Amino acid sequence: MTTHPQVSVLMPVLNEEAAVAEAVASALAQSDHGVDVEVLVMNGPSVDATAQIVAGLAAGDPRVRLVDNPTGTIPAALNIGLAAARGEFVARIDGHASVSPDYLARAVAHLRRDPGLAAVGGIRNGVARSAGGRAVALALSSPFGVGNSINHFGEEFCETDHASFGVYRTEVARAVGGWDEALLVNEDVDFDHRILGRGHRIAFDPKMHIYWHVRESVKDLFRQYRRYGRGKAAMVRKNGREAIRARHLAAPVAVAGTAGLALLATRFPRSAVALYLPYVAGVTAASVHAWRGRGDAPVDPKAPSADRSVDPTSLPGAFMAMHYGWGLGFLEGYVLRKTPAQSSARLPT
Repeated sequence: MTTHPQVSVLMPVLNEEAAVAEAVASALAQSDHGVDVEVLVMNGPSVDATAQIVAGLAAGDPRVRLVDNPTGTIPAALNIGLAAARGEFVARIDGHASVSPDYLARAVAHLRRDPGLAAVGGIRNGVARSAGGRAVALALSSPFGVGNSINHFGEEFCETDHASFGVYRTEVARAVGGWDEALLVNEDVDFDHRILGRGHRIAFDPKMHIYWHVRESVKDLFRQYRRYGRGKAAMVRKNGREAIRARHLAAPVAVAGTAGLALLATRFPRSAVALYLPYVAGVTAASVHAWRGRGDAPVDPKAPSADRSVDPTSLPGAFMAMHYGWGLGFLEGYVLRKTPAQSSARLPT
């Protein structure tokens, strides 16, 4: 390994024994495209075999380093990794995800070509193990589900306000103070917000592919997006009105509007139903569109190819779980100042 690798991959993990080896291998494979890498795996207080797996990988490859993250939170892990990073660039790759083989090479090329760019991120391709999970993945790649968040469905290189699994200039990441450890969710969006506030630019490249494991059920998706909504509310309270976009208001308005229609239905049920029908029609149309496009949905090239089935009955629920989960969480976080849970889906029950 070179003394000063080009890219330091920061990988926060917590109970990721099922996926961490593949994630580390995905990061190390970037060297095949001419990028010198090191992989810093910041292990939270995992209770499974995550630490042992990573320690074994580190023993066989000096490019891998296992670092302790006592708090277990993602922003703390990223800051620990940032402090230890030796690369000119730092890249976040989660322990339950993998990236295309030339992901870092493309990002480094963009950053070297354009000194004004501080970061580049790729497109998120949801992968799942079940038919219900694949329905969730389809909903997450739909503009009806995620609004104009192009890192889920964009097709052209462009500038953006947030880099998914961003590759950053290390000096810029350190200059803005790293990730805010008070934000348990949305720490990445807040991080990018501060980078833009310094006059830097962020780009999106749809040829940089991220394969991330989505929730396998509508119930778990609702819980995840409720947590996301609370996290966004905390970020908005911190940064003020400039941290919010029109798309962020759609879900909270939908929640408040539905509550209002429920009250209206106690006296004027037909009117309430008529007013709610356009949303039902939107969910139905989006579900049909997603179902028809299921054959073109990206898949993880390393995943088994035997089963690509999608549960059509989960599609409407997935869209509604995203909208109502995020909207409810945002209102809880902004109005009631409720904080998101610290845990992830990988914490033991």
